Amino acid sequence: MKILILLIATIYGIYAPVAAQKSKAYPVKVGEIPNQVLPVEAMYVLPLFKSGTVFFRNGTTTTQQLNYNFLLDEMHFIGEKGDTLAVAEPVLLTSVAIDSMVFYFDKFFVRQVYKKGNYKLAIRQQMVQMADKTRGGYDAASGSSSITTYGTITNNSQIYHLQVNKDVMFEEMDSYYLSDGFNHFFKADKKNFMLLFPDVNITKYVKDNKVNFSNLEQLKLMLHYCAP
Repeated sequence: MKILILLIATIYGIYAPVAAQKSKAYPVKVGEIPNQVLPVEAMYVLPLFKSGTVFFRNGTTTTQQLNYNFLLDEMHFIGEKGDTLAVAEPVLLTSVAIDSMVFYFDKFFVRQVYKKGNYKLAIRQQMVQMADKTRGGYDAASGSSSITTYGTITNNSQIYHLQVNKDVMFEEMDSYYLSDGFNHFFKADKKNFMLLFPDVNITKYVKDNKVNFSNLEQLKLMLHYCAP
């Protein structure tokens, strides 16, 4: 089985050894506004805004200078006056194409990284507060030890005015999602692979191939194996 999967990977060019990379951490000092002090690479998927197309559910499109802000989980564009604006009501979108990248919105934005038939693998990028630096709001410290996404601290209309009242650290966290044939995205884990591919012996595949669901290359191989 492992030989077969490796052969498939070689034929389709989807196997690539990837060295483990440690996420960069970014400090935000007391009194600072995170989206004003964090570097571009800690907020945007691209270093510069690029021409892209927004596709709406009603069949219309618009072309703008676009960039995805994963700190705020917003698709941004440059307005007529040169200011940075967020695409309103992302639930009305079907997809956003920027260069070779395609984004979908299903409660949050994800970026497609692999496709087989009608099924897709996507990555969700987030900028999160490190677990030991979590805060519950403007002034109240949170008792939770779990990682809290910055977007959940306050809503997007307030986040631009949020100042932290102690030194905190942010780091990027990536997670992977699997879509059905209708661009509904689910966490790429064993349970959802079993849900979407009931005719495939997922348990055996995972055991035989020692699948790490945090490893993108292994997820690509698994989707290639499962999808018709």
